[in-house]
Amino acid sequence: MLIQDRLKSFVLRRGRITSNQKRALKELWIKFNIDSKKDLEPSWVEEPSALDIGFGAGETTIHLAKTNPEMSVLGAEVYLSGIGSLLSRADEESLDNISILNEDIVPFLEEKVPDDCFDLILMFYPDPWPKRKHHKRRLLQKSFIDLLNKKLKAGGVFYFKTDWDHYFQETQKLLFENNDWKVLENKELESYLIDLPQTSFERKALASGRKLNELILEKIISITEVSL
Repeated sequence: MLIQDRLKSFVLRRGRITSNQKRALKELWIKFNIDSKKDLEPSWVEEPSALDIGFGAGETTIHLAKTNPEMSVLGAEVYLSGIGSLLSRADEESLDNISILNEDIVPFLEEKVPDDCFDLILMFYPDPWPKRKHHKRRLLQKSFIDLLNKKLKAGGVFYFKTDWDHYFQETQKLLFENNDWKVLENKELESYLIDLPQTSFERKALASGRKLNELILEKIISITEVSL
């Protein structure tokens, strides 16, 4: 599908931005911004790296960077309030291994990121677009799942969470259509993935009685690929 023909999975809305978020955007953006017009540096492939898609307020992004100082963490978010929060926290914690992308993640992955790049890709609570007529806007379509698989290194982990049961069930089906994955249990995870902080979104979801679904997968190489 051509990029210009693809329905975007988000709608930009004017949200409330606090004075602290505004300050962070003004003063810190140049320090953490990644240039979406340039190819990703080879170091992202050569060294441990993670991609956090739609990071919200950035709690998980901060956790990854703090617990893995040797890992480069790329956070992708389209909403400025969340970016402002992450910038402020990253500066307070003196973290220098975080980069931020304020663009549509799909064309960036397609055009600027080499295959077999990331050790970890997170997608926590993407917009479920609950109405049936809007399902085509969901980010986790078959083409995007295939793209994520290509950008993960062999042995890399894809970690997905949603509070929308139908989205979870449909994504499970799509994930196992063509790509080779191994479902991981908690005991197989690195400690920093077991001890993830509870986000503000999760606290609100649990308080309202919503179920939190998660799927943790390891990319495996098929027998066909090995023989080639």
